[in-house]
Amino acid sequence: MRSARTLLRGEPGYPARLAATDEAPPQLRLAGELGPPGVTRVALVGARASDDYGLDMARSLAAGLARAGVSVISGGARGVDGAAHEGALAAGGHTVAVLGTGVDVDYPVGNRRLFERILAAGGALLSELEDGTQGSPWSFPRRNRIISGLSDAVVVVRAGEKSGALITADWARRQRVPLLAVPGDADNPLSAGPLGLLRTGARLVTRAADVLELLGLAGQAELPLPGPELQGPAAAVWAALSRSPQHADELARAAGLPPGAALAALLELELSGLAEQRPGQRFLRKGAGA
Repeated sequence: MRSARTLLRGEPGYPARLAATDEAPPQLRLAGELGPPGVTRVALVGARASDDYGLDMARSLAAGLARAGVSVISGGARGVDGAAHEGALAAGGHTVAVLGTGVDVDYPVGNRRLFERILAAGGALLSELEDGTQGSPWSFPRRNRIISGLSDAVVVVRAGEKSGALITADWARRQRVPLLAVPGDADNPLSAGPLGLLRTGARLVTRAADVLELLGLAGQAELPLPGPELQGPAAAVWAALSRSPQHADELARAAGLPPGAALAALLELELSGLAEQRPGQRFLRKGAGA
């Protein structure tokens, strides 16, 4: 059973920015820690079925923000949400997943390990729902007002015309939270949401520094990105990896390893959250130092 506690609106510990909104829930369930009082929080949201561009942008933005001491907020879902949490964790930073279920419910089940990593790193899982509550068609859109209400800015990374991320954007505007969007190819359906937001006044963002500048944190130094402590074949393969997918045979040659040893090392890196496999036995760097 995941340990959690109740935060009541109007009492110490309840997030002050969220409490000041009309939509603040009367109580929240919290597993983990929301971060120190006054910490800057930025939400990164987007499509569950994102493309590689969106996932890479979410990780990069989250890592840059986390290295500047910003807490990264997202919804704990697949796609952009998960990539944002992973980027913050890779940078040794703080992240909060606002769930559309109880904090003890792992949804999607595939993100169970991600949720445990968030808690182990000093982050948090947050929900207005009672423990044990399963997700429903209304609970996920409804939690989006909490994501925006917690945040000092909201960034939409990738979103189709009917994406739930646009609900978060609508809430941000109602709550007077600065809204930013990542541009994309005009003919890509996943660009429709961000481009629409940009046409209606959202600020363009392509790197973490754009968000930091908006929040008056442009001079805030980014903390060094921690590198993984690896030895043997895993260290050699890690050094050969980049953020562009490479075939396993190419990585084996670059690392000076037999193909079998390189594949074993790649599996070790995958399990550690440091490498990601793409179709065709292609791998890219993910996580610390990406």
